Amino acid sequence: MKLIDSHAHLHFPAFDIDGLAVLQRARENGISLITVGTKFSTSVSGIAFAEQNDGVWCTIGLHPGHVHDHNFVDEHEESVSEPTPEREFDAARYETLVNHPKVVAIGEFGLDYSRVPDGMNVEVFKEDQRNVARQQLQFATKYNKPVVIHCRGGATADVTGAHDDMRMLIAEEIHRGGLERKGVIHCFTGTANDAAQYADLGFLISITGIVTFGKSVAEAVKMIPLEQMMIETDCPYLSPVPLRGKRNEPANVALVAQAIADLKGVAFDEVARVTTANAIRLFGLH
Repeated sequence: MKLIDSHAHLHFPAFDIDGLAVLQRARENGISLITVGTKFSTSVSGIAFAEQNDGVWCTIGLHPGHVHDHNFVDEHEESVSEPTPEREFDAARYETLVNHPKVVAIGEFGLDYSRVPDGMNVEVFKEDQRNVARQQLQFATKYNKPVVIHCRGGATADVTGAHDDMRMLIAEEIHRGGLERKGVIHCFTGTANDAAQYADLGFLISITGIVTFGKSVAEAVKMIPLEQMMIETDCPYLSPVPLRGKRNEPANVALVAQAIADLKGVAFDEVARVTTANAIRLFGLH
């Protein structure tokens, strides 16, 4: 494995027509990948995709965007007919999936304060998400899996603090003796200081194509040690420069690795070697 796209959604409807061709392009470039679940149905379909394809593993979990009703449908992820929220993490249902040999982590789950439903109390909204995140942290502890964390703050003063809240929840679970295998903060958009505080908790951070166009992420990457870093596409989202606006795919993770190499003044092969080793170690890949 030359590179590992540590967070993709190759089993989503965005790839229904040509997913196997996209996977073949990744393979031709020495890229393996983790395809990530966001609710029960996409966790099931992720397992099916990973089961059918070598060099692909998967995760299972409930994304915070599926905890409440919302007035939009991401057609890359789900059909218009199925945007129903799960509201709570149903551990009994996910227990039917967790022991599959291709399931390497619990996630993506966490906190997303960016879309508060109209008319909903902000504190209730945030506490609902924190409770669902707690449930999944405890589930990961029970089954000795690492976690894949989604953490995104809102744009206004009343919905900031997502990273502070997420670190509090992680520390709380570690303090009670859990999360032995720790995890990763996916699609990192925080500061170098945020990354350092996650490192203190034993967590890696994962860098997307945002590094090629986001100044704050690029500045953070200069300060974050490679030993704390993984790389990802989050495809079909977040295509790196020069492909912004196009559907992303796992082969493009090489552009993320090159951007990191350029920012840190190291060789591409060094970024590939370290980030791949980090992913193999965290997820226990074989």
